[in-house]
Amino acid sequence: MYLRGWRTPARILVIESDDWGCIRTSSPEAYERLVGMGYAMERSPYSADARETEEDLDRLYEVLDSVRDRRGRPACFTAAMVMANPDFARIRESGFREYFYEPVGAAMAKDPLRRGVAERWAEGCRRKLFVPQRHCREHVRWWQWLEALRAGSREALATFEMNMCGVPLAVSREGRGYFAPPYQDEQTLARYGVNLENLVREGAVLFEQQFGFKSLSAVAPSYHWTDGVEKAWWADGVRYVQTGPLQMYPTARGMRRRAHFLGERRAVGGLYLLRNCTFEPSTVEIDWLGRCLRAVARAFRFGRPAVVCAHRVNFIGSIVPANRDRGLNLLGQLLRAVVKRWPDVNFLSSPELGCLIERGAGDPAAVDEADVWQEALRPA
Repeated sequence: MYLRGWRTPARILVIESDDWGCIRTSSPEAYERLVGMGYAMERSPYSADARETEEDLDRLYEVLDSVRDRRGRPACFTAAMVMANPDFARIRESGFREYFYEPVGAAMAKDPLRRGVAERWAEGCRRKLFVPQRHCREHVRWWQWLEALRAGSREALATFEMNMCGVPLAVSREGRGYFAPPYQDEQTLARYGVNLENLVREGAVLFEQQFGFKSLSAVAPSYHWTDGVEKAWWADGVRYVQTGPLQMYPTARGMRRRAHFLGERRAVGGLYLLRNCTFEPSTVEIDWLGRCLRAVARAFRFGRPAVVCAHRVNFIGSIVPANRDRGLNLLGQLLRAVVKRWPDVNFLSSPELGCLIERGAGDPAAVDEADVWQEALRPA
């Protein structure tokens, strides 16, 4: 991870957070109903995940805005957005024969707890706290889900009535999970009548309609993507691909792995950004604060930016309020510890980091911040 790639004398911290906008558990009532049906919801942290509420975002912004870097800029999240979720009413009307999706902004506007979420997204962007970027159109293999519904899966049908696409795989009694990476090989998708290029392109259109600018970066769910996905991203203006050290490359013959490094040039153009720190306090009971700080220190020691992966589930509280409380408390501790130990740290978003690398600037101070921000959030 540290032998190759872009280096900088500056200390840069980027937080990349996936799954914003994605539906998981639809409501506290659905959660309790499933518990009452005997589902061990505590087996998966994603049982506590749900579309973000106004309160979730307000409390996240409060934590981010409370910690400032050497320039007086607040910490920020690069938020990987899921732009659509299943349209349950239309799918039901079709008898589970056809798939329909609903743009995430439209769904939020109909929910009393979430009517102000789109405004919060825009506010976070204006305040440089929350920078939306592309994740996917929807984070579900809906073709497999529809197949299960048509086949009469009790679990799929029961959760459908709760406006859910099943339960997390670790909770499922049928051993099924539909929130899997949607970018499979084109041969597999073709068997289900799914066009990969359209899947990516429609996500881009929805993103631009919602936020008013093109996304300079993208991250594939679980780092699963193909050359076809990458070409489609590039055609839509994506210059930087967020990833872990290994890309999962699905083929008709199975999964392949490709290693990447920070600043590596992509074949189609642009470059790769590499995550090298992890902060997931909802997942397992370990010392996430100490573990992440050690990873940040290691990145800085090797002259790399510290790029932290932290999924939305860690900061969501509409299903299990204690989950959000714990995640935000640890996030605040992490940010304060970073600033205390490295007072010269710079908080950046992923598109800003990409711009710096692309322009050959080793220090954020060498590039006009307003100019970089304008480039990162240019109008669609």
